[in-house]
Amino acid sequence: MKVLKGNSGNSILLAVVKAFTTVSGILSTMVMSHALSLELYGTFSQTNLIVTTATNLTALGLVDAVNYFYNRSSDEKIQKTYINTIMGFQTITGIMAGILIIILSNNLVSYFNNPKLLGFFGLIAFRPLFANLNVSLQYLQVSIGKAKSVAVRNAGFATLRLVVYIVAAWVLKDITVVLIAFLAFEVIITMFFGWTFVKEKFAIEPYRIDWGKTKEILGYSIPMGIYVLTNSLCRDIDKMLIGGWYSTDQYAIYANCATLLPFDIISTSFLTILVPILTRYFGEKDYTHGRILFKNYLKIGYYTAFTFTMACIVLSKEMVLFLYGEKYLSGQTIFILYTIVDMIKFANMSIVLSASGKTKTLMICSLVSLIANAGCNVLFYYVFGFIGPAIATVFVTVILTVVLAEMSAKSLKTTIWKLIDWREFILFAIELAIAGVICFAAKRALESVGIGSIFIFCILGGAYVVSIFFLNKNKIFIAMKEINALK
Repeated sequence: MKVLKGNSGNSILLAVVKAFTTVSGILSTMVMSHALSLELYGTFSQTNLIVTTATNLTALGLVDAVNYFYNRSSDEKIQKTYINTIMGFQTITGIMAGILIIILSNNLVSYFNNPKLLGFFGLIAFRPLFANLNVSLQYLQVSIGKAKSVAVRNAGFATLRLVVYIVAAWVLKDITVVLIAFLAFEVIITMFFGWTFVKEKFAIEPYRIDWGKTKEILGYSIPMGIYVLTNSLCRDIDKMLIGGWYSTDQYAIYANCATLLPFDIISTSFLTILVPILTRYFGEKDYTHGRILFKNYLKIGYYTAFTFTMACIVLSKEMVLFLYGEKYLSGQTIFILYTIVDMIKFANMSIVLSASGKTKTLMICSLVSLIANAGCNVLFYYVFGFIGPAIATVFVTVILTVVLAEMSAKSLKTTIWKLIDWREFILFAIELAIAGVICFAAKRALESVGIGSIFIFCILGGAYVVSIFFLNKNKIFIAMKEINALK
C-alpha cells in the first residue's frame, strides 16, 4: 500500500518498533510490580524519579538543538561544528549532574525518608549523561536517513532489557541488578550509536567546542530546555510531593498508577519524521503545507490515542490488576485520572512552536504551567487528599494543551477551529461513547457469570480497540496519504 511508504511508512515503522519497545517496558513494569514488595518497588521508582529529573534538568534543550541546527545546513563542515559543540555541552552538563547527585545523596535520602536509597546513587548518578548523549546520537541517525536502523537496534536493546528485568526481579528479586543493567545499557547504546555515526557520516568530537557558536546554540536550546524541564517537573511534581508526604509503599502505588501510558505512540512516532519537514516549511514561509501537515498529524493523534484511552477508562479496574496486581488496586482512581491526561496529550502541541523557533514562547508557557501546577497540587491535596495532585495534573494539562494549540494555529496563520474537522471529530466521540457503554455492559455481564478480570480485559479491550479502528481506518489512511504527499 502506498500509504505505508514515504513519510508515513517510516513513521509507522518507528511506531511499530516503539510499540515493541513500549510493550517490553510495560512487561518489565508488570514483572517488577508483581514480583517485588511495595517498599522495594517504591525504592526503585524513587531512583527513576531522580534520574528522570536530572536527565531533563541537564538536557538544556540540546537534544532538540541537534535536529534544528543539523537540518538548517547541508554543509558537512558546518553540521559537524554545530554537532561537536552541542555534544560537548551535553557531556559537560552530564558530568556536573552526576557529581551533584552524589553530593546531594544524603539530602535525597532524607527527603524520601528511605535509607535504602543510599546504596544506589553510584549506579544512577551518571545515567543522565549517557541518556542525553544516547538520544542526541539517535536524532542524528534519523536526520541522515537512518530511522529504520535506529528502530531495529532499539528493538534489540529493548529485548535485552526485558530479559534482565525478568531475571533480576522475578528470579533474584533484586533491584541492584536492574540498576547496574540500566547504567550498562546506556553506556553501551551511546558507544554503539557513536561508532555507527562515525561509520555512516563523520566522527563526533565533543572536545572540539566552537565557542563562537555557543550563543546561537544556547539561544535556541536553553528556552527549549527550560520548556522540557518544566514539562517534566509538571509531569512529576505530584510524585515528588507524594514521595515526601507518604510512605515508600504508598509512593509505589501512586507512582505506578500515575504512569502515563503510551497511547500517543503512533502520533509521537510521526514527530521524528515530521519535525524536520515542518522546520523547512517555516524557513520557506510555506504555511499552507504546514497547516496540512499539522492538521493530519492531529487527526492521526486523536483517532489513535482516544481509542486506547477510552478502552482503559471503561476497563480501569481490570487494567490495574493486569498491569500491577491487586496490591495496587487502591490507586484505581489515580489511574483513571492519568488516563484522562493521556487522552488530552494525544499529540505533541509544541511541535509547531519548536519548528518555528519560538522556544522562548514554549519556555514561558511551561514556566507558568509549572507554577500553576505546583500551586494546584498543594491546594487540591488539602481538598481531595491522596488523589488531589492527580486531579491538579488533569486540570493544568487541559489548560496548557488549549493554550499551545491556539498558539500553534496562530503560528500557522489560522485558528484551531480550522485545523480540526469538528463534524468528523464529534461523530468519532459519539462512536467512542456508544462503544464504551456497550463495553461496560458486557463487562458487567461477564463478571456476573464469574469470568476473570484478565480475560475480560483482553477480550473486551481488544474488541473495543479493533472495532473503533475498523470504523475509522479509511480516515486514518487518508491522513497518512496526505502526509506522504508532503516533502
